[in-house]
Amino acid sequence: MTKFYSRDVLENLMAFALAVFLTSIFLLLLGVSPWSAFVAILEGSILGLDNLSRVLVITSIMSLSAFALIVTFSCNMWNIGVEGQMMLGSIGAVFVARSLIGDTLLAIPLMIIVSMLFGGIFGLICGLLKTKGSVHEIFAGLGLDFVAAGLIVYLVIGPWKKEGIASTSGTDIIPEMSWFPHLFDFKFPVIPILLFGSMYLILRFIYSKTSLGLKLKSVGSNTNAFSRLGLSPDMYILLGFLIAGAVVGLAGAIQVGSIYHKLVPYISGGYGFLGILIALVSGRKLFIAIVVSAFFACLVVGGSTLQIKLGLHASLPGIIQASIVLFWLMIKASSIHIKLINAVSKSYGHS
Repeated sequence: MTKFYSRDVLENLMAFALAVFLTSIFLLLLGVSPWSAFVAILEGSILGLDNLSRVLVITSIMSLSAFALIVTFSCNMWNIGVEGQMMLGSIGAVFVARSLIGDTLLAIPLMIIVSMLFGGIFGLICGLLKTKGSVHEIFAGLGLDFVAAGLIVYLVIGPWKKEGIASTSGTDIIPEMSWFPHLFDFKFPVIPILLFGSMYLILRFIYSKTSLGLKLKSVGSNTNAFSRLGLSPDMYILLGFLIAGAVVGLAGAIQVGSIYHKLVPYISGGYGFLGILIALVSGRKLFIAIVVSAFFACLVVGGSTLQIKLGLHASLPGIIQASIVLFWLMIKASSIHIKLINAVSKSYGHS
């Protein structure tokens, strides 16, 4: 079996396909035709050029979230703070856009750089709490998510509030020079695609061709052995969080430059948490993470057609997405349970 089609990847994809099948049964119980629902989602996502543009933008955001989590998963760390790191990336992008540079040609390059810097620093803080403060990364990440969300609300109703009014609807619209440009009539999102495409190539090169990638994977595999080689596990864990934060910070910049064009509360939209599932389903494979991200992006964009074409409730796309996630987790939990039973049985058989 090739390295790309590893057993772990195939098991995860099979579990994902079974989760989609169980979701279809669930839709039947709700009185909804699964075929009609998925066809409507497909028509509303990739058959229209404007909708396809939205799918590509959301795919880029989800992919970057998954990439960031794959980096920290390789270090055997749970980066639950990925949502907060995306929010900080958004803050960094808006910070540049609201400055004197925001109405110049330097705006977009600096938005990208500063969003990576802000996201990376926030990721590094999570890593420091883990390595220096002995705070589990899950609790540190969740805490920092709340900090980032609170910081955005403070900026929106405080220093960056709209002219003459303090509203949680967001800041003023940033200058058009800070908007990510599109190509062709259907607004092809060139910058988001370049950003996540470049990050895919960079991370793939790091993990397949450099000693840094080997060390990042090694520190997650066996920390004790890593220490015996004279290397510092803490340093590479911190580096993993720094890289992950910088990667997902780019997703925050895309939210600002391509979608909202301003800072709004909860700008991350839950894409960071969804990235956890994507990273797990993909078996920590970067390319498969893109494929799974595209699937969920189609659900997000095409879901609106369920209400228009089939007269279904607007909440159904969210139900479909949540059902797939729930069934996948149940299938994986059952699979792990079966493996444990088999392992115990074998051990008793040998004894």
